[in-house]
Amino acid sequence: MSSALVWQIVRAQNSFMRTGLHGHKFSAEPGNLYNKHSYKYSGIANANSVDVSLENDTLKLSTGRPKTANQPKKSKCVQMIKKNARRALVGICKQAGSVRPDLKQAAQARAAALAKSLRVKKATK
Repeated sequence: MSSALVWQIVRAQNSFMRTGLHGHKFSAEPGNLYNKHSYKYSGIANANSVDVSLENDTLKLSTGRPKTANQPKKSKCVQMIKKNARRALVGICKQAGSVRPDLKQAAQARAAALAKSLRVKKATK
């Protein structure tokens, strides 16, 4: 199925939709870096998707493979990034830029926020 057809099917009702104040629609789906309910940023509808998340105190970068979009097990390429925050940001920026250049900034911002949340605060005397 084409990604446009998938979006037409799932856009009206899916379990990831969230409605905010004043009727704004948001999305909690994996692969949606901006959390906006739209075709451009959808991780479900687009075969080329980028997702940055945490798993066991390491950053996890998931990218979609368009050639295997109809095979769910093979459709995602997952990389665990165990480097320090700066190296991780550079790697995520390069990978996201090669898959979806329009989502490069969003992936970098999400990775920076997640890396900052992992940082341990220094104890004060």
